Amino acid sequence: MVIAHIATIPERENSLRQVIASVSPQVDKTYVSMNGYQVKPDWLRMERNVFTELLDNSLGDGAKWLHVNDEPAICFFLDDDLVVAHNYVKYMFYGLEKHGSAVSLHGRKYVKPVKSFRRNFTANYRCLGNVANDEQVQLLGTGCMAFDNRQVKLDSSVFEYRLMADVLFSRFCVTNNIAMTVLSHKAGQYLKYLPPADGKTIWRNTTDDRIQTFILNSFLK
Repeated sequence: MVIAHIATIPERENSLRQVIASVSPQVDKTYVSMNGYQVKPDWLRMERNVFTELLDNSLGDGAKWLHVNDEPAICFFLDDDLVVAHNYVKYMFYGLEKHGSAVSLHGRKYVKPVKSFRRNFTANYRCLGNVANDEQVQLLGTGCMAFDNRQVKLDSSVFEYRLMADVLFSRFCVTNNIAMTVLSHKAGQYLKYLPPADGKTIWRNTTDDRIQTFILNSFLK
């Protein structure tokens, strides 16, 4: 079974529609956690094998982990503003076969002690940029990530803070000796970014990184 997991908000409905259209043909099932929605959009009722859940947004991006253990599967986690190429899932499968554990197109390297989660990385491998080689990292981007849930066994309790999925997932991996790998890619090869109309993103809205910095230093070796 191959399953995609997405968390979204009403302001991203247009981009969500494009993301689902791009990934659904490549997976068996898609779970969409609809944070802040009062009603399921009509167009979603027409989507095949897309399962939705109306939530109050108390979990934020952590909501996309709610169904991670429902059944044995290769799990793909996507942001609601990243449209994937037709061969995205195939390429991520290739990465999992090569490296196992957890793979992504986005991640960073750090050296302890870190003064700022946002600024003091030693290498930044962007999902929208060029990455020449596969790289082992200390922080993995969960918005374009995949793993086998029979190998990576976690649940939503790992995500005790809202809007901090990357650092909390990475803490889980490091403390459980699970490797994290960013796969090589060219800019625009597998992902297309759809900027929000209001310009608001988790990254722009979380400039105070003291909690993330503390968590990062707690697990870096």
